[in-house]
Amino acid sequence: METPDLPNVPSKYYKFANIFSKVKADVSTSHCFYNLKINLEESAQPPVAIYSLSVYEQETLKKFTEKNLNTGFI
Repeated sequence: METPDLPNVPSKYYKFANIFSKVKADVSTSHCFYNLKINLEESAQPPVAIYSLSVYEQETLKKFTEKNLNTGFI
């Protein structure tokens, strides 16, 4: 098992190191029968953000969303 690099995490949280595992983060959980679907109204578009973001924050959010959509996390 990998040992996460935790230089910015207080030592009292080291016992939760497995939460920070890159290996575990790259594995998607299996789909279950109780997965839910959100049905959108015809031609409705969900909001990009529910609060104001700077241009940098918007670009960061866009990159994060695209990356996680492509990997199947979301």
